[in-house]
Order: sequence, then C-alpha cells, then structure tokens
Amino acid sequence: MLLADVGNSRVKWATCEGSEFLRRGQASRGEETWTGLAARLWADLPQPTRVVIVSVAGPEARAGLAEWIGRHWGIETEFVVSTAAAYDIRNSYAEPERMGADRWVAMIAARTLTDRTCYVVDCGTAVTIDALAADGRHLGGVIVPGMRLMREALYRETRQIPPEVGEARLFGQSTRDCVWGGTVYAVASAIDGITGRMIADHGSGLCLLTGGDAEIVLPYLQGEYRWEPDLIFTGLRVVAARDQAK
Repeated sequence: MLLADVGNSRVKWATCEGSEFLRRGQASRGEETWTGLAARLWADLPQPTRVVIVSVAGPEARAGLAEWIGRHWGIETEFVVSTAAAYDIRNSYAEPERMGADRWVAMIAARTLTDRTCYVVDCGTAVTIDALAADGRHLGGVIVPGMRLMREALYRETRQIPPEVGEARLFGQSTRDCVWGGTVYAVASAIDGITGRMIADHGSGLCLLTGGDAEIVLPYLQGEYRWEPDLIFTGLRVVAARDQAK
C-alpha cells in the first residue's frame, strides 16, 4: 500500500507491506500542480494495491492527487475522513467531519498504541493537542499556530524584522535569533502548558509527540513526551486494515 499524509506545507508518504513501512519520502509542493507533485513523488514507485491518504489541504489537493493516481495506476484513492465514532474512539465534535482528518488518524494510532489516557501533540503548520480518555472518548483539544506561521506573521506585520534564518537561543543576541528562539520557546511552552493543564484537569496519561516539527521542538520541552514520527502512518495502516477486513 501507499500511505500519504497531505498537510498544509508538505506531503509525507510511506509504502507499507503488512506492518512494515518500506520506502518513504516527503516534499513541499511549491508552485507546481497537485498532479505534478504526485508525479514527482510517486512516478518511479512500483504500482501499489491501494492508496490511502489523509489530507487537510482541501478539495483541490484531493482531486489532483486522485486524478494522477487513477490515470497512472488505474486505482481509486481512499481518503480518510473524521467520523462520529470508529476504532473505539468517540469524537467530541458536534460536526465530526469538520475535525481535521489528520487529528482523527493520529488518535486512531494512539488508541492502538495504548489503552491509557493519552495526549496527542502534532507539530506541523499548526500545533494540535488532543486529549483521549482511557475509554476512547475524545475530550477535546486545541489548535495553536506552529513555528513557521509565527515567524511569517512577524515578517509580514513588522517592517524591521526581515525573513532571515536564525538559531533558537534563549538569550538571542540578534533579531533573527530572537525570532527563531521566540517561536521555538513559544511553541514548546504552549505544548508544556496546555498538556499540563489537561493533565491537571483530567489526570495523568501518555503524551505522544509527532509531526514535521516535533524533532525540532522536542529538546525544548520540559514535560515527558514519547516521540512517534510514524504516528499518522500507523493510523492510516490501522484504517486500511480495518476497511479491508469489512
């Protein structure tokens, strides 16, 4: 199978056989079309039996990827959507389809990894934190701008802060380092503070960390988190296996 996580800023993918992830890759889209991106990512892959995708990039992305997959491989793309209940999880949203499907898939994966209360932190373009009770109830969550969005807001809304690459320092001694340090520490503090409040309110649990920026922010976190870089792929694999068994 080909599994893909289509986000707001990048596409990550992995091929899967049984429970093993084999080839993998990722890329930013840039200015190309979605069909062009699909060709760049997957034209050299052996034909998969199934393609399962979770996407938060909107209908244009889904249509473009499905078009290329159908034309190149002659198979129908399976897109995961959030539902009211599935995989031993009950969604807290009154309109469950409006929850980002990547959050839903991450919780599906979390549920397969532990039957304890868990707090799922996904660090991407946005940072999402979701609380999942031991009985499978989604208690709710929060969405926070990620580091790149914070930096871009500063670059866009101020005249004296140019878009320069810096280093994350607590005591920055240049504007670029102050911006990079500020955004990294802001995200880390938000994650620590929000998960800490959730734990104080609902009780201790396993904190899972995933997403494209997870490895960057992990050293700056003060709480205890388990890094799960393949959490979304794990969730997609579970969804695909359950669907196949029906």
